[in-house]
Amino acid sequence: MKKKVVYVILIITAIGLAVTLFGKRASQDTILAKEIDTLLKNGETQIDLTGVTDFNWNQVSVFGPYTLDEVIEDSMGIKFKGDNGGIDILDDRFLLVFADEKYAIKTVILSRKHGSYSLKDNKFLSVEQ
Repeated sequence: MKKKVVYVILIITAIGLAVTLFGKRASQDTILAKEIDTLLKNGETQIDLTGVTDFNWNQVSVFGPYTLDEVIEDSMGIKFKGDNGGIDILDDRFLLVFADEKYAIKTVILSRKHGSYSLKDNKFLSVEQ
């Protein structure tokens, strides 16, 4: 009987630890990345992000090469856990980060081959060659 209680406690602890470590993690949205890439290849220079996203978010930011996770957190006023796409060590990409009030929700890797990216009105992604 005591063994069963110990096992139950261990399982509950493991589940709690997993939720703490892996909960509220931003996942990389490769489908959105491909859609944005296709729009840019077709000559678009400004993309309305509210029209291409299928998830809820209230803020978005774009970060250049070598940006650290701490800079993302400070800049957006959120907790950033999850996939940063290697932005902190690679110079061939930008990172688009979507967030709610407290946490990063999704990230999108943007290729530098299209140019430099900026955001307007927390809604429009612009690219300049």
